[in-house]
Amino acid sequence: MKKHVMRLFVSVISFCLASVGFLPGLAENTETNGSYLSFDYILHRETGAAESFVEYPEFVSDDPADETLLSAINRTIQETAHIPEYLQLLSTIQEGGTGLRLTWQSSNLVQFNEQGEQTSARYVSLLFSAEGKMLRGRPGQIYYPLTLDLATGKQVAFDALFTDPENAKSFIESYLYSEVEPTLSTYLENNRLFPVPYDRFFLDGYGNVILVYESEQLSFLSGFSGAVAFRYSELWEYLDTVPDGIPMQAMETLYGTLWNKTAQYIPQPEKWKYPQLLETFLDISKLPGFPPLLIPDLGTPMEEVLEKLHAASDSGYYADGAYYEVEEPVLRGTYLLTDREETTLTGILTSRLDCYGIETGKTTLNEAIALMEAEPVALLPIDETAAEMYLVCPGTVALYTFTDLQGRAVQFCLYADKAGTVQYISMKLASML
Repeated sequence: MKKHVMRLFVSVISFCLASVGFLPGLAENTETNGSYLSFDYILHRETGAAESFVEYPEFVSDDPADETLLSAINRTIQETAHIPEYLQLLSTIQEGGTGLRLTWQSSNLVQFNEQGEQTSARYVSLLFSAEGKMLRGRPGQIYYPLTLDLATGKQVAFDALFTDPENAKSFIESYLYSEVEPTLSTYLENNRLFPVPYDRFFLDGYGNVILVYESEQLSFLSGFSGAVAFRYSELWEYLDTVPDGIPMQAMETLYGTLWNKTAQYIPQPEKWKYPQLLETFLDISKLPGFPPLLIPDLGTPMEEVLEKLHAASDSGYYADGAYYEVEEPVLRGTYLLTDREETTLTGILTSRLDCYGIETGKTTLNEAIALMEAEPVALLPIDETAAEMYLVCPGTVALYTFTDLQGRAVQFCLYADKAGTVQYISMKLASML
């Protein structure tokens, strides 16, 4: 079994010293106008047979005074993700057998202050995924989520994300019942949304709260454990939105999926204002508002797309080709569009997106055009027949065209209903329509 260690640097900011008491290793940092705790961050990767591996982080420090805090953080990570058990399991795997892949992802660790200088977040949300050979039972997949306060080493409770946790839970349960449960496939072996696993949540760093289920309660057709994502904007009435609060500290501020809301709470360097960000993402044919690495580039072969994003069902068809729904919880309400032969990703159409101030279901078309700071090349009516053919709503489409960095013609469209509210956003390769 081979072990690989990569050492990275991370600074852990302490914003509320009075509330947490004395922190070991605390020092004054005049450049960031505050106090901070400096740790090193080691990524462990241990490999085994059958292309198996186990990856996990470990926080370390050169200051002996940090030992107690770091021990608490690392012990929580090890226990929650069952790292020792998976390392033992890794050592038993043989070539030709079922392999094991333990990976992890985290919310935002990097923040920027009012001067645009890099700092760090106090809270980090982690999501471990074990796939293949399991600690118990047959091969499968399981998630282990946890959110940590790096100033105390303690786990964060779901209720701490909200100023009004009880009404937040009422909204979530009502939404699951009315909007999500009817969409679950009857072919799922495990398809129970209730009780809601509030103790199993992940903040992805892009404005999403993701509830992660045990596979015995909810699992997808691929065999992966089920999960349901809520955008911050959907929970905004109940969310703790102060700058030092957990949701905002776990968010990638430069990405700004909730631009019209978070701009008033989180300092943003002037150079990262909305129109420039939108243009940057459109240049590389990425639909703004989704995590940049989540969706493959337009033009990617669908075989590669579906290897990364498992299809939730068989493909359907619309006027210009086929479309897929996928299991990724952040992409609920989103179609991946293909050509008629279903060979290439040609576009993305979504009804659930916060696109730098343009929120589906909330922003009017006039407001959206003003945010674009450019007039569309066309405003076209859409009747009921056309809406059904193109998977959108009757009303009006605002069409923008541009050329991406690869020299391809791309269309960016805002679809408003008859009342003038944007309900869908799409981006498509115009040359493949």
